[in-house]
Amino acid sequence: MEAANIFGSQSHTNIGLRSNAGLPQKLFAEAIGAYVIIFAWCGSVAMYKLQDDESITFGGINMTWGAVVMVMVYSMAQVSGAHFNPAVTLIFTVFRRSPWKLAPVYIIAQLIGSILAGVTLALLLDVNPIVYFKHFPKLG
Repeated sequence: MEAANIFGSQSHTNIGLRSNAGLPQKLFAEAIGAYVIIFAWCGSVAMYKLQDDESITFGGINMTWGAVVMVMVYSMAQVSGAHFNPAVTLIFTVFRRSPWKLAPVYIIAQLIGSILAGVTLALLLDVNPIVYFKHFPKLG
């Protein structure tokens, strides 16, 4: 007997994997999702570290993270399943919510998106180790 569907969502658990989108669209959605999440999260942490006026707080970083993940999941779930993280992809694959043949290409797309986000942040922000780690205690 199937549980009642009180939220009106799809009854199957393979959301996005049964969409009409082709593999290139799914991979692009995973790469874009990983890019936006890493760019927003790491960018807010970098701005927190670089700004001394405390214009960005720890709570602001957490709100940024939560809001960006929510928006990306809502916007990309119907295309690719909105994994955005290799760990999520592996868990979905192990528990048979995603086919094994998609796992390697999803992970590659997610890594490409994440690396591009890091490169973008490195180009946009002047982050050097001395400025970034100045708040850490000195060792030795």
